[in-house]
Amino acid sequence: MKKLTFLLFALFTALVFTACSGNSQPNDLANISGTLVYRERLALPETASVTVRLVEIKKMDSPGKVISRQSFVTEGQQVPLHFALNYDPSQISASHDYVITAQIDVSERPLFITNTVNKVITDTNHTYDPTITLVRSDN
Repeated sequence: MKKLTFLLFALFTALVFTACSGNSQPNDLANISGTLVYRERLALPETASVTVRLVEIKKMDSPGKVISRQSFVTEGQQVPLHFALNYDPSQISASHDYVITAQIDVSERPLFITNTVNKVITDTNHTYDPTITLVRSDN
């Protein structure tokens, strides 16, 4: 009887520890975070919306494939604006280039955009906490 009680206690304890640990698997997503800035002395309205994209570029003359995207409303926050993009590393190819693009819209019209190539991931010099400078849009 003592052996049966001990066995049941051991099974119960193992079950409790297994349940408490959950099915937590390591997070398979990678992350790039950085900052958006612009040089103009212009305050953003509370309704300004920001979109940041991680884009795969295969050829410079073709549109890129969006790997990850983050959008948010500034709600009065001003530059520098911080972003964080999660992405699946299995979608990354070492032979391709990846860039960060960003846009700040006001009333659904672009106010600031990126106009430079901001390489990340396969360009390890710029992958960690990049500062992306936006310029005033012509629209």
